Amino acid sequence: PPPPRRASGCTHFIIGRDMAGCKSTISGEDFYGAYDAQNLAGDMAGELGMQTVPSLNIAYTEEKGYVTADVAKAENLTPLSLSGTKFRQMLRGGGDIPEWFAFKSVVEVLRAAVKEEEEANN
Repeated sequence: PPPPRRASGCTHFIIGRDMAGCKSTISGEDFYGAYDAQNLAGDMAGELGMQTVPSLNIAYTEEKGYVTADVAKAENLTPLSLSGTKFRQMLRGGGDIPEWFAFKSVVEVLRAAVKEEEEANN
């Protein structure tokens, strides 16, 4: 039989900032740097058989909308943020989720899934 396809037909691999992130349970310090996964994947692109695409760290600011986090810091812009915990609470509670954080169509799908899960557990 032919050998398995390494990349399953994929040509590109998008890697976010801090994809290798995990913290020590003792010190709370990260084991890896924020860009270590991107660097490793870039080094291994040939072996992976894919082009790696590092994802930029994007921030949403009051003044300019979406910019890279580096630009927001350099220009002293005001970034808006929403934690994953707060987002999940808003999803379950029906709170308004800002469009800069998630598209309305995505929120609708997630809310439907949450409702389905809750109904299945009751």
